Amino acid sequence: MSESQWKTVAVFFILFFLSIDLTAASKEQDIRWSLGPAIYHSIYEEPGIMKEDGLMYGLKGTLLLRHVLPGPLTMLGAEVSYGWGEQDYSSVLTGNIDDIETTVFEARGLFGLDVQVQDVILTPYTGMGYRWKKDNAQGLVSTDGAIGYDRKSKYTYTPLGISLVAELDSGWSFGATFEYDLFWDGTQRSLFSKLHPMNTDLVNDQNDGYGLRASLCFVKELGDRFLIVVEPYWHYWNIEQSGMGEYYLYNDFLGRAVRTAGYEPENSTWDYGVSIRLHF
Repeated sequence: MSESQWKTVAVFFILFFLSIDLTAASKEQDIRWSLGPAIYHSIYEEPGIMKEDGLMYGLKGTLLLRHVLPGPLTMLGAEVSYGWGEQDYSSVLTGNIDDIETTVFEARGLFGLDVQVQDVILTPYTGMGYRWKKDNAQGLVSTDGAIGYDRKSKYTYTPLGISLVAELDSGWSFGATFEYDLFWDGTQRSLFSKLHPMNTDLVNDQNDGYGLRASLCFVKELGDRFLIVVEPYWHYWNIEQSGMGEYYLYNDFLGRAVRTAGYEPENSTWDYGVSIRLHF
C-alpha cells in the first residue's frame, strides 16, 4: 500500500476517534435486517483495449445492529450482495462478443459511531470488504474469430465512509452515504486451462487502485415494524496495471505448450442503479 493510502487511513481514524467525544445519538438498542432487489448498469473498461457493459440484476441483504455492545462503537453492520446479468464485449483488437454471462458477489463487515448533530445523525464507519466477479465467455467466439475464455477477479478493501440520516415529516427520512474504498489487493485469473489440457491459467496480482461510492436513501415507515428503502447508488473502481504473470499456452504449429507472460491492463468499473429493500 502506498504512502498516500497510509495517510488516508491515519487521517480517517484520527477523525473517527475524535468524534467519540461528540454528542452521541440515541442509546436505544436496535436490530434490523433488510432484503430486496436491485437493478444496475455496469461498465468495465480497459482504456484503448476493450469495453464490457450491460444490465445487471441483483439481491442485497443487510444486517444493522445499534447499541448492542458496550463501549464507544454504536453501529455494527454486515452487507451481502449478489448480481447477475449478460454483458457485451467490444474491442478494436479482437472484435465483439455479445451476451457474456456475468456474476458478482460482494460481502462487507462494518463498524461505526453514531453522532447527533442537531436533527441529523452522522455515522463515520470503516470495516472490511471482499468483491468477487466472474465472466463466463468460454465457448463464445468474437466477430474477428477470437476465442472467449472465463475470467475471475477478486478484490479486498477497506471502506472509509460517512453516512447521514435526517428525519422528515409524515414518517419519511432521507439519507446519504459517501465512501472511499482503500484497495488492499486484487487477483485476476484468466482460465486458459479450460481451453486446452496443456494450457495453464494466467494469474495477475493487482496491488494499486481505489474505489468510490455514493448513494441517496429515501425511507418510509410502514407501520411500527417495517421500513421501505429506495436507494439510488453509484460505485466506481479504478485499478492500476497489474504485475506480470507467466503461463503456458498451447501452440498448434509447435505441437506443445509455450511459456509466455502477460499482465492485466489498468481498468475501471462503473456501476449505477437503484435498490429497493424492505427493513424488518
